[in-house]
Amino acid sequence: MKKLLLILALFIGVITVAEAQRGTGERPSQSEPGQRHQRMDPAERIEKQTARMKEQLALTDEQTAQVKALLTSSMEKQRAEFEKRRAEMEKARESGEQMDREKMRAEMQARAAKQDEEIKKLLNDEQKVKYDKMIQERQERMKNRQAPPEKED
Repeated sequence: MKKLLLILALFIGVITVAEAQRGTGERPSQSEPGQRHQRMDPAERIEKQTARMKEQLALTDEQTAQVKALLTSSMEKQRAEFEKRRAEMEKARESGEQMDREKMRAEMQARAAKQDEEIKKLLNDEQKVKYDKMIQERQERMKNRQAPPEKED
């Protein structure tokens, strides 16, 4: 009888662990803190961003092509900068140094601001107002993502 109870307890334990590992199969909400978006292919990301801008800003076909070219160029520069930064970080890690995260953040923000200004040059006055609103919304999303979760009592 003791062996039977031990086998039953072991069986229930194994099933419990297996169920916990399997999970519900549901994808976690993207709005939950700490959840990362699945990485998109750069070309796919450019297509998606261009399509969203075309819809939200009512871009002409010519403007759409110019924005896409600008985003592609910017992405290529960003990728080259990233590779350079990765090599610097690896070198710093080997020597025991730490990279200046605030400096890197400031450089990324400056690069984004420059890209925004270049895009604005392609827009008419009405589109610029809409684009400024898009930038403001993007900044709010970034702030919310960086903010630590509030503790509940």
